Amino acid sequence: MKKALVILIGVLMAVMFAAESYAAIEVGGTIDVRGRWRENNNDLNKDASGSTAFWQEKVNIWVDAKIAEGLKGYVELQSGGGASKGWFTLGTGRTNADSAPNSFFYENEALGGIQIRYAYIDFMIPSTPVGIKIGHFPVVLGHSIWANTGIWGSDGLLIYAMPIKELMIGLGTLKGFDTATNSERADADLYVLLANYTFMPKNTVGFNASYVNRAGGNNNILSNEYWADQSAGGAANDAANTQAFNLINNVKFWNVMLTVDGALDMGLGYKFEIDKQFGKITTGATTGPATATDFKMSGLAFLAGADFKIANIAKVGLDVAYGSGDKCTAWVATTAGSNCSSSGDKFEGYVNFNDYAYTMIYEDIVGQKRAASSLTAADLGLYNTMYAKLGAGATPIKDMSIDLNVYYLRAVKEYYYAQKKNIGLEADLIFGYNIYKNLKWTFMAGYFFPGNHYDEINSADTVKGDAAWAFEQKLSLKF
Repeated sequence: MKKALVILIGVLMAVMFAAESYAAIEVGGTIDVRGRWRENNNDLNKDASGSTAFWQEKVNIWVDAKIAEGLKGYVELQSGGGASKGWFTLGTGRTNADSAPNSFFYENEALGGIQIRYAYIDFMIPSTPVGIKIGHFPVVLGHSIWANTGIWGSDGLLIYAMPIKELMIGLGTLKGFDTATNSERADADLYVLLANYTFMPKNTVGFNASYVNRAGGNNNILSNEYWADQSAGGAANDAANTQAFNLINNVKFWNVMLTVDGALDMGLGYKFEIDKQFGKITTGATTGPATATDFKMSGLAFLAGADFKIANIAKVGLDVAYGSGDKCTAWVATTAGSNCSSSGDKFEGYVNFNDYAYTMIYEDIVGQKRAASSLTAADLGLYNTMYAKLGAGATPIKDMSIDLNVYYLRAVKEYYYAQKKNIGLEADLIFGYNIYKNLKWTFMAGYFFPGNHYDEINSADTVKGDAAWAFEQKLSLKF
């Protein structure tokens, strides 16, 4: 950590000296501190475990260097790593092993490492309307229900052009997995063709087609427990424990998207997105093609919404969304609670590469009920979920905002026989206040009322369906 800070200070000093020659170089950052409190969030059972409270910190430091007209470089450093999304929890991943003087438990310990979040070059080819963006940068396609790499960025190359002011066309590639050795190749790449056209001021239609290609081999199987957990015939909810979708060999997979977004002068805003998936993913053991299984992909998702603003003081809105789930083709038995024995050779669920966290508790923390005493991991996005959201917001004074969103949530397919599909209701409140121009306090509270989707199915079922709640407060300083 000390070495990282020395390097960071050196970089910032070099940039500040350079700023004397290039006035367009900016240095900034953020410091975020938040406290989180949760109840019944991991088992929906008020009589068992599931309560926690903790503090977290996150730091970002960035340099935005506009070197010349049409040429820029951008570097951003962020604390944390991996699934932490930049946040450090006091006492997590650190020790009290006398690494600092007078250390008592964790109070005199460093937060941890600094990672390179983004680092890319963006430039226009001289005398042309064509630009190139290359390096490690965030990519968000549509409304992020399909692909969003904004948390840590992705290695990629994007070639884009604006033949007219209203039209942007791009062709890019992102690295999902790379084999940097002379052993058997096992790369995974995402290629995307995109176009956005502004057909009238503040109104845009967009199209993009993403192709995921992964050419593996018998000795380079790609483990993917995340998708395995989503399969109706896979992971812990499958009596045969086949884990369909784990041990991936080859991927030839498409996601085609159409979006429309806009705002009208009367205060009406709207958005729409539809995604269709097709192609195949091949799974199997390492003994060769004879044991491989091809899964045909057929996911579908859509998002539609409208909002109305009243004199920039208040707003109301309604959103509806749908993401397909995987269908079970054979059950162990036709009795309530029986597991799925096979999902066949067709995967109907909507898979994603994103962080589409639309609710505070259900999508981000709880997830769906996969079997007795078992909840899926959170961060499922729109997989196997449809919802309707009614939202209202107000800005009573210049520096204050209040938003309340109420969700009705429903599963599309069941994980076990006779499972109910009513996930429940969630209400999320967000209050924000700018104490200073660059210092904002945010308070968030969520309350989740589980539906009969979580009902007890046998005596060993510890997921009861009690209400879950969570709230957090955060101070964010920008400099």
